[in-house]
Amino acid sequence: MVSQSRLVVGLTYNLRGESVEHFGAGPPREGYDAEFDEWETVQTVAGVLEGLGYRCVLIGALPALMERLLRGERWDVVFNLAEGHHGYGREAQVPALLEEWRIPFTFSDSLCLSLCLHKPTTQLLLRQAGVTTAPFAVVREPHDIDGIDLPYPLFAKPVAEGTSKGIGADSRVDDARELRSTCTRLLQRHGQPVMVEPYLPGPEYTVGILGAGADARAIGVSQTLHDRRTTPFLTDLRKRDASGQPVPCGPSRTPAPRSASPASPSGPGARSVAGTPAGSTCGATQPVSPTSWTSTRCPASAPPTPRCPSSGPAPAGRTASSSRAS
Repeated sequence: MVSQSRLVVGLTYNLRGESVEHFGAGPPREGYDAEFDEWETVQTVAGVLEGLGYRCVLIGALPALMERLLRGERWDVVFNLAEGHHGYGREAQVPALLEEWRIPFTFSDSLCLSLCLHKPTTQLLLRQAGVTTAPFAVVREPHDIDGIDLPYPLFAKPVAEGTSKGIGADSRVDDARELRSTCTRLLQRHGQPVMVEPYLPGPEYTVGILGAGADARAIGVSQTLHDRRTTPFLTDLRKRDASGQPVPCGPSRTPAPRSASPASPSGPGARSVAGTPAGSTCGATQPVSPTSWTSTRCPASAPPTPRCPSSGPAPAGRTASSSRAS
């Protein structure tokens, strides 16, 4: 059992505008860092952890983590915000490395993150588990568009992006001409296949989940607020205002747990909503500032003891729904 007295918490993250030279890549694609955090967000998270009595060590992205591990540095637990740069498994890179070194970390493990970033794979697994999802098609090449037999209106998006990357006003298509235009744009701009499914109207919700397996419980539901009269679904631009900050999020009509503490995150395992970057304004039960998590509602009265994901069930840190535009 890990002692909770002055626990040393490493903080991994990707910063907006960070150099990609360490990652052996050419010029970054447009909007490559949309899911990454602002420095102010990282400072706020570190401050919250320190305020809870932990000693927080800023690590950074994957290259810095590798260097520090090879130098012999260790932490009691890693609070992982890193998104990664390349590949379908990019969100799993930091967790996979920590699993190999048997260092406990927060949020989902490498298997969960690899599967859930790829939307078609997620849908197939949900269907296998008996969860009803919308039918879909995958466009890998332009000629695949001709074989799509789904009722219009349709919705097209990259198969493996988050934060509504790739979703624009033209993502909802009403005929074959629009579908070809949108799929061609996405294939060229994002360099990955396109998922096409029937357009599912309605709001987008994010559910915060704490725990895993039989111990998992929802701690709050949030809904991103936007003017549905101008755009009925969330686009990349709609998730950010003119200053580049995330748009406000508000609570759903689902009440918070009665045992919730008004301003007490549940230690290093707390996060405002599952699978949402730290810079998001989505509070679990009320609007919060873009860099504040202090309004997170968690029913736990004490920080949970960290557990190495490689020795237990995968944390339920992601939810997947075919009704989500992103």
